[in-house]
Amino acid sequence: MDSIPDTTEWAHTQFADAQLDDPRRTRRLVDCAALIAAHPEKSFPQVFDWNQLRAFYNLCGRDEVTLQRIQQPHWERTRRAMAELPVVLLVHDTTELDFTSHHALRGAGPIGNDNGRGFLQHNSLAFSPDGSRLLGLAYQQIKVRQPAPEKETGRARKLRARESEMWLEGIRACGKPPEGSVWVDVGDRGADIYEAMEESLACGHQFLFRACQNRVALAGEEGQQKVYLMDHARGLSSEGSDLVEIPGRGGRPARTAVVQLAATAVRVPPPQGTPQRKTRPTLAAWVVRVWEDAPPAGVEPLEWVLLSAMRTEGLEQAKQRRDWYGVRWGTEVFHDVEKNGCSEEDRRFETAGAMLACLAILAVVAVRVLQMRLAVKTIPEAPAEEVATAEEEEVMEQQLGRKGLTVLQFVRGVAKLGGFLGRKSDGEPGVRALWRGYQRLQDMVAGFRLRKNQRHLPSG
Repeated sequence: MDSIPDTTEWAHTQFADAQLDDPRRTRRLVDCAALIAAHPEKSFPQVFDWNQLRAFYNLCGRDEVTLQRIQQPHWERTRRAMAELPVVLLVHDTTELDFTSHHALRGAGPIGNDNGRGFLQHNSLAFSPDGSRLLGLAYQQIKVRQPAPEKETGRARKLRARESEMWLEGIRACGKPPEGSVWVDVGDRGADIYEAMEESLACGHQFLFRACQNRVALAGEEGQQKVYLMDHARGLSSEGSDLVEIPGRGGRPARTAVVQLAATAVRVPPPQGTPQRKTRPTLAAWVVRVWEDAPPAGVEPLEWVLLSAMRTEGLEQAKQRRDWYGVRWGTEVFHDVEKNGCSEEDRRFETAGAMLACLAILAVVAVRVLQMRLAVKTIPEAPAEEVATAEEEEVMEQQLGRKGLTVLQFVRGVAKLGGFLGRKSDGEPGVRALWRGYQRLQDMVAGFRLRKNQRHLPSG
């Protein structure tokens, strides 16, 4: 894993190549991103002085400063890292950014049940196959939802631009993998779209999507028999059992589920109503079912029905597909970092364009924070300098009363500043504790610098 540099160096590597039609704008972007990365949870008036704040607002308000131009250097950096791994998981997911309470914002669209206002954000995050390393954002989209016309027919809906096309755009924008590298598009039930499977294969990728439609499929590699996919998957006999760790969420406690696994070959034809249906291919795939047949009392049983473009024969390959799909939970952590760690939904701009420029910066900052958290798994015994500046490491050494910290010791120490107790039963520190601790650490570093500078002031 690459080391995580200090915020100034980090901002330069992520944004210095942004093409904003004026090098002064690019320099301002780098300077602002460095300051935000040091205090990502704070409001901008707390991050910047008055002149810096005006410069940042002016930057975000420029027509040339778009999400794509801001993030393009980061995307390219991520894709270079992707090319160095034999297998990369491209995890795609959509979340809503809620600005309902921001009444002055112009250009937002309906979200939720159409009573809220905000944006749809679709992320394409690149992970190592074990999920321990986040390479970065390979692509990001932020769209304004367009309400469906009244009395729209199913055929008309198929022909107009739809939200489902964000999946296709995300897959396409990641590009083609180099020779010898396998890129796997991973998606939840929103990706259960024939066109997304077709696009993935057309781009030279593989797909691993969670199915939700009881679509018509053809059983077997030769497609000998017409079946309904979900019914067919649920009729498979178990090939063996294993464990799935289910993280806690929304008050639901974490638990370990004993699951059964089974897989079989299918073929997926274009569904009825697909434009130019007769000329489009029937796709070869494997359906993998992962299910819990004896859940604890009162607990909803886990069930994943996955569609994989990769041949999946035997228990071990079924386990691998299950593990790859499990990496999708990383996107939920990323969304939590964006919204709670970077306070994306608390930002206040008057136009959608300025808001999207701000969100583009914060999303890359969120990548940095999640990378630091994942470093605990990837390089726990490496020196703390892999994830910390010299000043941060020195301050934390004084705080913990020990020298020569490892990555694990440093990150857990930061989390303790944010309320993490660090007991044996507590597991890994959560995002919020790490966030709060990181904010406190930056304040402590600022005090450390002041004290150090005072030693060099002339007396009298």
